[in-house]
Amino acid sequence: MESLSTYPLFWLLYLVAGVIAYGCWGRMAFWVKQPGIGYHLYASLGAIIIFTPVAIPGDGMTLLAPGFVAVPFTLIQEGVGALQIFLPWYAAALTLALIAVIVGSVIEAIKPGPSSESEETDSQVTS
Repeated sequence: MESLSTYPLFWLLYLVAGVIAYGCWGRMAFWVKQPGIGYHLYASLGAIIIFTPVAIPGDGMTLLAPGFVAVPFTLIQEGVGALQIFLPWYAAALTLALIAVIVGSVIEAIKPGPSSESEETDSQVTS
């Protein structure tokens, strides 16, 4: 039975479940008509919470586990002081998320919007 459940298979399943959960996270902001910087920061927070893996010490080896699972159990078992080992993982995820938001915002800012000439032709066609 042990040979049927492998570590990479669990991570693949976690990744699929994480993508679904991230889609649900985005759906919670259904009222947002025009996504802006606030929405992108909100989406980044969801990605950090859902997808950040953390290293946990095991029996003679270190394993990766989903952060949103490992953090609460470590907090319950060992207290607040033990959460220090997770800080580098979440700091790296936060840094990557902020870089992604900044790059996306810069690309959005330099992307040419609809020209006034095309708006005039659209209004003439509908008239």
